[in-house]
Amino acid sequence: MNTSQSHTTTPATRRTGQDHDCGCGCGCGGSGADGTAGSRPAPSGFRAGGQVRPVFFAGQLLTEDDLDRLIGWTAARFRAHNRLRYVSGDGLGAVLCGLAVSCGCDRGTVRIGVGHAVDGSGNDIPVSCPETVDVVALAREFRAAGGGCPDPCPPGPERTYGLYLRYDEEFTEPTAPYDPGDGCTPVACVPTRVREGHRFAVGLLPDPGSASGGICDLLRRRLGEDRAMLESLREGAEQPPSADDMLGWLLPRLDTNGDLCDRTITEGLRNLPPRSDGNRVRENTARWEAMYGLVTAYLRGVLRSLLVVECPSGCVPDVLIAEVTLDGCDVVRAVPAGRRAAHLPDPVEQQWRTRLSGLYANGAGPPDPLVFLLELLELTGCRLGPAEGA
Repeated sequence: MNTSQSHTTTPATRRTGQDHDCGCGCGCGGSGADGTAGSRPAPSGFRAGGQVRPVFFAGQLLTEDDLDRLIGWTAARFRAHNRLRYVSGDGLGAVLCGLAVSCGCDRGTVRIGVGHAVDGSGNDIPVSCPETVDVVALAREFRAAGGGCPDPCPPGPERTYGLYLRYDEEFTEPTAPYDPGDGCTPVACVPTRVREGHRFAVGLLPDPGSASGGICDLLRRRLGEDRAMLESLREGAEQPPSADDMLGWLLPRLDTNGDLCDRTITEGLRNLPPRSDGNRVRENTARWEAMYGLVTAYLRGVLRSLLVVECPSGCVPDVLIAEVTLDGCDVVRAVPAGRRAAHLPDPVEQQWRTRLSGLYANGAGPPDPLVFLLELLELTGCRLGPAEGA
């Protein structure tokens, strides 16, 4: 006995790649089939959170929904793989290969070579043949859409635009469905294929300071804006911090970094030797050494947290592939732009991440977390604040 019911879905309501879904939704505690909150699962029990894959059996009545869900599941898996491999933490896609840019035969055009890109949603964007792009026409569309003068060639200084590549698709190959002759089933032609493609667009170049700092943002949250404390903790520093200075530095960071779980630090603060009333060297030294140990433990926790690779937090649909400069209606310069890397993270991040992972794989991590963090700040160029004497 077949129990499945047919549910007709028109092409206009089917989910396509044009939705640019990042796949970042979260169900908060719901474990029931309808998404409502259910009983708490056992500690080692099954927890739903992935895609739902259709399963078929002999004698099953298949509907278009069943087959669409299979296609959707497969496409979602490919997009998720692309996002995790190629998309940056702030949702920017990348040019994986090719897509060279040069001036076209007409003075208002550029020539784009074959290549492959991935957008922020993980959609593949192959360009299989060289294409000529009318930058002036695209600039006219861009200026008109922004409410400005649609003239793409206003007098004045040179203007530089960003040339973007965007994933697109269209329904095609319509076919009339089977007519059972009941007078109720619509017999209008329905598309049977989705043709994937792309579009070019012109827009403003992104602000270099608009992207998230990634690892630098995390280090600022972990360590604060002032680098002077880290520098003063170096061995042989001229003015080492006092125990109270270290305590005042550590407490606010513990408050704002609750995701670093190390209860030994909290316990150590409870058992911290009291402040000496007078100039008692032994008591003061014991308090300083205990406080230095707690700060070092915190820095080790910071390093362990850096082992976590940030997941993409957005999905920018347009991939920047070139910077094009117009003088009037003439293209005077066209150069490749955007993220052109086949592997993430970038080489600098890959360098220190590989080193850090190796240290934890072969032991307990860096022997001196302070030295490693200071070297990391220099390697990544992160600026937490001016050091003393800078």
